[in-house]
Amino acid sequence: MWMSRHTGVLCCAVLLSPLSHAGQCASAADWLPVIELYTSEGCSSCPPADAWLSTFAQPGGAQRAVALAFHVDYWNSPGWRDPYSSPDHSARQRRLARAEGGSVVYTPQVRIAGADFRGWRSTASVDGALADAGIRRAAPIRIQQTVDGNQLRISAALDLPPSRALYLALYEMHLSSSVTGGENTGRRLTHDFVVRQFIGPFNTGRGATDFAHTLDLPATPAGRRFGIALVQADARSGAALSAAAAPLCGS
Repeated sequence: MWMSRHTGVLCCAVLLSPLSHAGQCASAADWLPVIELYTSEGCSSCPPADAWLSTFAQPGGAQRAVALAFHVDYWNSPGWRDPYSSPDHSARQRRLARAEGGSVVYTPQVRIAGADFRGWRSTASVDGALADAGIRRAAPIRIQQTVDGNQLRISAALDLPPSRALYLALYEMHLSSSVTGGENTGRRLTHDFVVRQFIGPFNTGRGATDFAHTLDLPATPAGRRFGIALVQADARSGAALSAAAAPLCGS
């Protein structure tokens, strides 16, 4: 079912606890168009969109776009909540709607390079939207990661125009859960690119700059996989335009 809500402001911190491993690594990452999916385990129309987003984890998909899944909380009920949902994600979706002059949000919603995109079921439409995103094909950036206990330090040399703001995303792959509420009650759903933290905006100033940030990592059993993304957004609206992503060191 398609669902809408009037805009409002919600705010809450996502508290994550430690991941126990250590390491250091560096990755060369291209700036690629961002695909944002606003979704919920409580929405019966969302699993096909979740499955579509997972195709970007397949060979070749990661070279086309950086995918991020924001689970919203407005489908939650007093007796059940989407375990990946956050009021911060709902608030972000509402802010983007207001920046466009609207007052309605819905799931599943897809944005490609900041723009609302309803043609995600069509391969040709997706290909066209990614080609039209107009991402400047600059040299790859080098993302340095240092993991020490429960902390991850990210650093990179950036050269962003003043019209861009920078965000940092931590996302998780290969998640699944048995749904006990909402329109998908009784189903077992799987997800990729689930945003666990979305931090920013960071003020990187004008021209080349050295970016560095340290964040706490979540407690996980062995085998769970994470990735990080540096996201360029429109400085006024916060709409995500392009991103450079890499797997979490040791993940």
